[in-house]
Amino acid sequence: MNDFTFDPIKHRYYYDGRHVPNVTSLEEEYGLINFDGVPRDRLEYKTVLGSAVHYAIMLHNQDNLNEESLDPRIKGFFLAYRKFTEVFKYEPRRTELRLYSKKWRFAGTLDSQGLFYWKQKEIEAIIDWKCTWALYPANAVQTAAYQILLEENYPDIKIKGRFSLQLKDTGCYELLEHTDKTDRNTFLAALTLHYWRVKYGLIKQTEE
Repeated sequence: MNDFTFDPIKHRYYYDGRHVPNVTSLEEEYGLINFDGVPRDRLEYKTVLGSAVHYAIMLHNQDNLNEESLDPRIKGFFLAYRKFTEVFKYEPRRTELRLYSKKWRFAGTLDSQGLFYWKQKEIEAIIDWKCTWALYPANAVQTAAYQILLEENYPDIKIKGRFSLQLKDTGCYELLEHTDKTDRNTFLAALTLHYWRVKYGLIKQTEE
C-alpha cells in the first residue's frame, strides 16, 4: 500500500498521512502490557536485544545470514530459533510483515507466518518470537490481532494456529499455543475503546 507507511525511529504507523494505533500500543494503552516495575535500563537493553535477534532471524529466513558475524549476546537466541525450525520443520513464508487493516483501522508487524507440523498435521500458523523473561497473557491477544491483519490482507490464507515462541540465550525454547477464541474479542474491545476516546476528544488522532 503506497498510503501505508512506518516510521522506524518513532515506531509509528501512518495511513493516508494519519497516525494509526498499532497492536502493541493498544495493549500498552489498556494495560494488557505493563513493564512499570522493570528498571528502565534493563527494559531498553531487552528491547535492543530483541530487535537484534529479530533481525538475525529475518536474515536467516532470507538465506542471507553469516552466522559467524553474530554477536555472542544474541547467538543463543538465534540457535534456539533454528532448533525450533528443525524440530517442527517450520517453513517461514513471511517474516517481519507490516500490515494495515482498512476495516478496523490499526496496524502491526507480525514476526512470522508459515507452515509447520503440529500434532501430526501441517498447518498455517502465526509465530510470534519473544526474547522476554517469560510469556505473558497479552501475547495471545497480540497473535489474534496479527491474525486479523493477515487474513484481511491475504484472504486465501486460513490460519490454523497461533503461537508464541520464547527464545532463550541457552539455545533452548518454549512454544506456547494460543487457543482461546476470545483473544480476538479482547483486542477488538481495546481498539473500540481507543476510537471511542478519539471520537470524544479524550485522546488526539495526530497527523504528521
